Amino acid sequence: MAEVNRAMGIWRKLQLLWLTYRKMLLLYLLVVLLPAGVMLYYYFEKSADILERQVTQSMLKSVQQVKINLDYRLSKVGDISDALILNSDLYDILALDPLVGTRFSQVEEEKKLGNMIRGLQGSDILKIKLYVNADKMYAGEHVNFFSLDLARQMPWYDDVIGRNGAVEWVPTHVENYISTPGEVRVFSSARMIRDPNEYARIIGILMLDMPEANLAAILNDAELDASNRNMYIVDQDGVIVSHGQPDKIGSKLPVPESVSFSGKRPSGIEKFVMNGQPYFMIHAALGAGGWSVVSLLPARQINHTNNDFNLGFSLVLTLSLVLLFILGAFLVFVHVTRGTINRVRHITEQLRERGAAMIEEGIPHRSGVVIRLEKSVAHMLSTFQHLLEDNYRVKEQEKEARFRALQAQINPHFLYNALDTINWMALTKGAHDISRMLNMLAQYFRLTLSKGKDIVSLEDEMNLARAYLEIQKQRFHSFDYAVECPAALSDLLIPKLSIQPLIENAILHGIQGIEGHYGSIRVEAEPVADGGGFVIRVSDDGNGMNEDQVAQLYASLDAPPSPSPSGYGLYNVWERVRLFTGGEGRLHFRSAPGEGTTVSLSLPERIEPEGSQ
Repeated sequence: MAEVNRAMGIWRKLQLLWLTYRKMLLLYLLVVLLPAGVMLYYYFEKSADILERQVTQSMLKSVQQVKINLDYRLSKVGDISDALILNSDLYDILALDPLVGTRFSQVEEEKKLGNMIRGLQGSDILKIKLYVNADKMYAGEHVNFFSLDLARQMPWYDDVIGRNGAVEWVPTHVENYISTPGEVRVFSSARMIRDPNEYARIIGILMLDMPEANLAAILNDAELDASNRNMYIVDQDGVIVSHGQPDKIGSKLPVPESVSFSGKRPSGIEKFVMNGQPYFMIHAALGAGGWSVVSLLPARQINHTNNDFNLGFSLVLTLSLVLLFILGAFLVFVHVTRGTINRVRHITEQLRERGAAMIEEGIPHRSGVVIRLEKSVAHMLSTFQHLLEDNYRVKEQEKEARFRALQAQINPHFLYNALDTINWMALTKGAHDISRMLNMLAQYFRLTLSKGKDIVSLEDEMNLARAYLEIQKQRFHSFDYAVECPAALSDLLIPKLSIQPLIENAILHGIQGIEGHYGSIRVEAEPVADGGGFVIRVSDDGNGMNEDQVAQLYASLDAPPSPSPSGYGLYNVWERVRLFTGGEGRLHFRSAPGEGTTVSLSLPERIEPEGSQ
């Protein structure tokens, strides 16, 4: 019974303490512990992010250095392959008919080819193999020479033939060489050889085998932890080509299906979640084979040490905050309150009497909430003053631009008069072709300037196109053209110089793309039956494009303009049409190799320009 009474007494004392100090405890919780917890969380997240960024950037540099070393090794192999392919003796020997001549001549062939390739074998190139006509006597030598019939049974044969003479990199596979005991893991550079006198005839396949161990050695040298190897070489399908652990070669890289290795940036860092754990994938594309160097790094491996440090730091910080609160809460409160009142009064007096320019002179060089308030007010007023000055300067620049625009209108009149004089001189000399060219040029300049307007009628734009085509026809003499525009569409509006870049591409990349080709270009406008608007088509019968080239054109519309004039012109046309139509315009390409190209530009009906000058 006595123990129960003692327990009840302790409970009543705790209740009394709670009632007495609950406001202080709640204030402490809200003012100190809660902000400290938020700050600690922010600090932990920020420090983890900074550490991850530093480690991944360091790993990216390591991966890029590995890429440089690998590219150097692969380029040496490519140089040797190019040297052999460019050797005319190789073609002469492989193209010989094995059924013509004596066996001694084939022995001589084998001797010449052997001298040609065996001296190039070494540590970088383990074996050079030539797949030759099965009827040749040395096709069954099976050291450096093999039968083309055997090559046709290999899984890489179709890919090599599909490359049409370019290098095809064959992923890591196992080989058994007569001269080398045991199995050897190699990757290969293969390319087809055609008869130069009968191009459709395949006379051989050149294959250079390189030991996969050379690549693995470069990867192992770059590993941070030899017990946990994270460096891989993978192909476009994510299949491992080389790794420090040979048993992983040929398997898929353990990443989610959403991670793709095709069409990636040359190098970069990607973060994803796999099996509930965050991972970093640092990658760099190699210069050959569509392969990439990849480092797969678990985030917990980066943050393990940092988490231990953060735990200790948080305990020390929490204890420090508690002590500071107990020892200095009252003094800080009194000091801050008095100082706040005095500094706010000081700011108010300075704003009223001396203005923003003098506030900064009176701000003491120390920290504090009120001091930051003073600095913020001074910065705000200073920024406002700068904005006023910038606004005044912009207005002055606008006035100067208007003056230059008015002054520039004088120059076209001089140009027209000069062209008219040259035209008259040409007519007096009987040079009617030159006169016609000058008339077209004058019309082109007049329509291009169009009194300074950026938005013109469809009729003027089609006339400009007609003048440009006539000038280019007189220049190249390689095409005919036709320009058609229904009268009902003449008054509709379009951004100036929207058609001319499309015509320029049709001439340079379509008609001129086929040597000796005399083609035709057709420019036509017609109304759209459903939904209103109209469409302009620029068609040519030039060499056309394949699907990949068309896809690249579509992709270039969303990217900054390329350095080439044609790329910039197409991007410029699309940007101006998109802004003019508010996103309603459309640009469509239809093309096929050997059948020409048609570019369709669709715009809604606009009767009056919106915001154009």
